[in-house]
Order: sequence, then structure tokens, then C-alpha cells
Amino acid sequence: MDERRGVRAPYNFVPFSGRILLPYAGPAELPSHSELRPDLRSGELHVTLEAETPVFVSDGRGFFFRDAGGRYAIPGSTVRGITRENMQILGFGLLRPGEDLTDYQIYFRQVAAASKGADQRLRADYADALGVFEKKNPRTGRKVSVPGAVASGYLRRGRNGYVIRPTAGPYFRIDRSRADVQRLGAGNARTVPVDYRAKDGVVEEILPAGSGAPGMRRGMLLYTGRPVSRIPNPLYLFPEEDSGAPELPVPEEDILSFRVDLESRKKMLLAFYRDQFHFWELPAAGERKPVFYLRHKGHLYFGTTLFLRIGYQYPLSAGLPRRHREMMGQEDGPLDYPRAILGFASQKRSYRSRVSFGDLTAVGEPREEAPVRVMLAEPKPSYYPGYVVDGRHYNEVNPESGADADRFQLRGYKQYWLKPAQPGGVPPGKERVGSILRPLAVGTRFRGVIRFRNLTELELGLLLWSLRLEEGCFQTVGMGKPYGYGRMRLRIDRLRLLDDGRLYGGDLSADPWTDETDQVDRYIDRYDCGALAEAGGAPPARVRDQPEIQDFFFMKRTVRDGRDTSYMRLEEYRKVRTPLPAVRSIRDREEGRAEPGARPPKPPDRPDGEGRS
Repeated sequence: MDERRGVRAPYNFVPFSGRILLPYAGPAELPSHSELRPDLRSGELHVTLEAETPVFVSDGRGFFFRDAGGRYAIPGSTVRGITRENMQILGFGLLRPGEDLTDYQIYFRQVAAASKGADQRLRADYADALGVFEKKNPRTGRKVSVPGAVASGYLRRGRNGYVIRPTAGPYFRIDRSRADVQRLGAGNARTVPVDYRAKDGVVEEILPAGSGAPGMRRGMLLYTGRPVSRIPNPLYLFPEEDSGAPELPVPEEDILSFRVDLESRKKMLLAFYRDQFHFWELPAAGERKPVFYLRHKGHLYFGTTLFLRIGYQYPLSAGLPRRHREMMGQEDGPLDYPRAILGFASQKRSYRSRVSFGDLTAVGEPREEAPVRVMLAEPKPSYYPGYVVDGRHYNEVNPESGADADRFQLRGYKQYWLKPAQPGGVPPGKERVGSILRPLAVGTRFRGVIRFRNLTELELGLLLWSLRLEEGCFQTVGMGKPYGYGRMRLRIDRLRLLDDGRLYGGDLSADPWTDETDQVDRYIDRYDCGALAEAGGAPPARVRDQPEIQDFFFMKRTVRDGRDTSYMRLEEYRKVRTPLPAVRSIRDREEGRAEPGARPPKPPDRPDGEGRS
């Protein structure tokens, strides 16, 4: 592959906006659920979703979801999730770590790297954190790298969380070709209790645990993962715990980061160690596991390999626009549109959604297509060239930011490119990590009702826009989005509003509903033209004219041919480090705004323009 082409992916990102719209000063201003306010809009939407490419919504057991009556359906929760994501973008919502963003440290291991650029800096950071130095192996005469800051201990679940107790002495590096080790059996990703005899830092003999031989100590032999080269990887012998040493509590944030990192590698590990995945998991109650650990900059990293995966310096939330970071942790502060409309729950208070999403059930007798096996594994935020502006990694700061010292900048909301459905295929030997889709055919339609209560005209316009989008745009639903599955067009068939005068009037035969289907565009325009004006600032602008919104609709209407929107091969990931091109540069090029041969304009590094809060 020509490295100048850069990163290729089936997705891209709609940039986060530094603007946040906050229509409510606090929860106390929200409408009560106990009344139907005549100055607000209540009613229902009848909608249809039609498949433009085969669609598959899993029931969690590998089959298409069905409702309580056994009919194919798209769950209301799925429609709600799609609506909320769109509303977050169109409504300039506040990004909240733990709710809109899983906030954790991304882990990495940088033992070997390219000789220049970001990888070289990462390699230096990694070596410094682990205290890596070289020494000569007295038996082979070869130089080996040793992480001097890494220690050994036992991880267990304590009363108040996870703790590590150090071993009674340093770990031993053991050659797996030793005769006494061979007698313990073969295999990787396991631990074996043993008795051992050591002298002057050298293990002289290893026997099965409980041997009863005089002068032996108890220990645990750690078999790490399979060898990554022709040279068999060593084993490690852990002495027993040091009962006099204090336990080291593992911070909850480090447990979260460990869990997320393990989940990101789960499919790969299962492909090779399906029956041994427990080896990498956190110990259950009453269980202990030998681990290497490292204390670095307030964190406690641990794992089953000597060269540990450690966290980048900053968590993901450090890459949000400044305005979002400033509002972190404000529980009783102003409310954005997504939270105000779709509800929220925090430690202090909660508010029920003013919109109710029913299941959308299939019309007629849908046709199932033949099952398709695809690879749903994908790059995660750890692949910083794809997820971070300018390809900076998560240890870097923006050298142009001055005293503010802004960290890296996350690209934004992840969106999949639209393209024709194409079988993903599973490479030979990778069948265990493939997923089977059982999609319904093109043309399948689903219908349902969405009910709303006490919305302002702007809120109703935002809801309608988040569902219908613009003319020629599509929603993406279900699994298989990287391969073009689940492209669907949503149509609003009917908008009915409750007329409180008729509802509570004396005439019980009066129809309380008013049909306003022909007013859908008016409500959308009301939000489009009024939301930014009400937030303050001059001159008032339309929402659709904002660059990030134009990027969003560009991705929602542009059907690509798939050549530049597929996953790269593993060897490409290893050598390509040029950043993923921004949607704006692609849009400018394809919509003809850039001069022929001219370089597309670079988007601003920090989109930190703000609305009124």
C-alpha cells in the first residue's frame, strides 16, 4: 500500500462543536410530567423505516429481533439511541464523561517502534515509565531489555476493591526448555503452583506443589501467552506473597481502564485462547492471580506480561473541546436539548423522558436473506491516527495552545459511511472471531409510533429533524454498518397533536387530535432558524449552516463506492501513521469548493466557539 494514501476506514467523524445549547437554566425549569401544558406540544408521530440495504438487528442470540407477538421488529430502544445520537449533534449537546463518553485511559505497549515521529516519542515515554535498561544474559551472552520499575505481586479482590500484595522477593525468569519445567506439562496462558529451590538469585530446582522435598519454597509459575517469534518466550516464577508488606489498593479508575482495554482485545484473545480467557480476567472473590505491576504518575498498572500495557498520560475526556471540559461534573447546572427532552438520571436527581419510543414492527412477511459471516472487530480509540486530530497520541499536548495547554483533540462523533452492502468475509483461520448476520431484505418496511409530551416548538422541531434528517439522507440501523448493512430511510407518515381544549372540553364526542403532518417542515425550520438566535450571539445563524452540521448531513446522504471505506489489513495498520482525512476536506473536494489542485482548507484545531450558557 502507498503510505501517502494514509488511513482508510469505513467510518469518519463529525467534529465535536465547542458550542453548547443550554435552553434550561436547571432541572427546576423543566415541564412537569403530571400535567399537559396548553402552551407546549404533545402528540404522536407515525413513522416508517424502509431498508435501502439488507438490515440486521440482533436479538442478542444471533437472530433478528422479534416483538412479544413474534413479529420482526426494530426495538424502540434502538430508535431512541439513533435519535439521541442525532439530537446530540443537531442540538449541540453537552458531552458528559460516563454518559456520552466512556472516560478512561487508553492502554498501549511500545516495545519496538518506528525510528521517527510520534511512535519514537511513545517508545521513549514507555521505556522511561518502565525503567527499561539492558543487561547481558550470563548464559547466552545476549543483551536483553529489563523493565526495572516493574515488580511482581498477587492481585485479589479485597473488601473495598482490588489490591496487590508484593511477592517476598523478586520474580525469576525461567527457561521453558528446562527438564524440570518440561515435566510440568506444556501450554500457555496458565499458572502452576510449584515448589522451588533458589540460591544467589538462581532457581536450582522446580517441583510440583506439595512435593514435600526439604528446603523448598512455595511459588507460582506463570506461563504467558503464546510465543510471538521463533524464540520461545520465557516463564516467570513468582515467590509467595510477602505477608509483612502492605497491600496496594488499585484505584477504581485503573480497574475501569483495565476492563475496557481487555474488552477491546477480547475477540483477538478468544481466537487463540477460547478456553483460557479467564487467565486475563480480574480474579473472582476468593481467587488470587500473579501479576506484574507498575506504579506510575498516580496510577497502578498490572497484567500478566513483564512489558505491561500502560495508560497514556491523559484520559479521553481531555480531548474534548474546552467548553465541554469546563462543564464536567455540573449536576444541577444548565441543561442541553438531549438531556432535557430524552431525560437523565444522576446521583442527585432524575427526569423522565418526554418522548416514548415504541417498537417498529415489520410490514407484511419480510424475506430473510442468506446468512452472512463478517468480521465486526474494528480499530478502537487506541489507534490514534484514526481517532485523534492530526494523528497526535494521548500523551501529547497542542504546541500552539499556549498557556491553556490543550491536550490532543478527539475527532468527534463516529459515523459510518454509506455504501452498497458487501459481504465482509472472514480470513482463513479467523472463523472464530467472525459474526453471522441474518438480515432482512432490501425493501423491508417497519412502522411504529413515537409519542411526545410537553415539548416546545423548538424541541419538537429538533425531534422531527433528528428522526427524518434532510431530504436524501439515511439512518443507519443494526449490525454490519462497516459493510454497508442497515442503510434505512425514515419517513414521517403522520404528525398528530393533542388539542387540550377539545380534550378537556365539555363535548366528549370531540376528536382531541389535530393533524399537523403538513407542518413538519415548519417545525424543523423553527428549530433550524431559532435555536442559535435564542442562545444569543450576533448575527443569528441557522443550524444547518454550521460546518459540523454540514459534515453530518454529508455523511448521511453520500453513498460511497467502498474502495476507500473498508478496513485496512493488519500490515497496513502497522506501517500507516498518516491521519484519517477530515470529513470537511473530503466534502470540500467532492462538492467542488476547493480550487482544482488546491489543498483543502484545514479545519480549526480547536472548535471552541461557544453559545450562551
